[in-house]
Amino acid sequence: MEQQAILILEQYEQLKVISDPMRTKMLMHLIEQPHTGQQLAQKLDVSRAKILYHLRELEKYQLIQLVEEEVRGGNVLKFYQAVARGFIPADHLLNLVETKKATRQSYVEVLDRAKTRVLTAPERSFAPRSSDVEDWESLSFQQELRLTPEQFLTFTKRYRELLQEVEHDASADEADKKLYYVMATAFEIDAPLVQADEEEGHAGN
Repeated sequence: MEQQAILILEQYEQLKVISDPMRTKMLMHLIEQPHTGQQLAQKLDVSRAKILYHLRELEKYQLIQLVEEEVRGGNVLKFYQAVARGFIPADHLLNLVETKKATRQSYVEVLDRAKTRVLTAPERSFAPRSSDVEDWESLSFQQELRLTPEQFLTFTKRYRELLQEVEHDASADEADKKLYYVMATAFEIDAPLVQADEEEGHAGN
């Protein structure tokens, strides 16, 4: 099965199904590669019966599908995979509470998967090359920006374009390329995490 890049969710029932935190966790794994119910049960530390229930719900609303069956030791192993690498609500579903809940949960799961990537990456991934961080083959930072919504959208568009540009750059020999994990989240917040500048300003008055 060839996964779609994005699936537009047209049904309210589809949106409601993926707003469940457990199903979001399962989808994150099934986006990456096919799994059996037993494999998901082990990874998520949940009973197989509960996993199979959620798999049936996800399959019922065409969010995952059976991609392979394998007979092993007299048992039939069923492998499921997400039909797309991303799921976006249709315009008529955007203002629903379930949409906000599902979107927030998907961000939480992306961050959780990033943590797993960090913990399972090889030691060499975090070996500093020099005292200059710009020479390191790793990157980790947080930044709070004061922007207009238009500036923010311009930034996110340029960021996506940059990722596509470097991914499809044919100037480097394939044999010299390594595999890097890149993750980013960005969203509006109510208050800055660090208020040092404002506090210093008050102290100086």
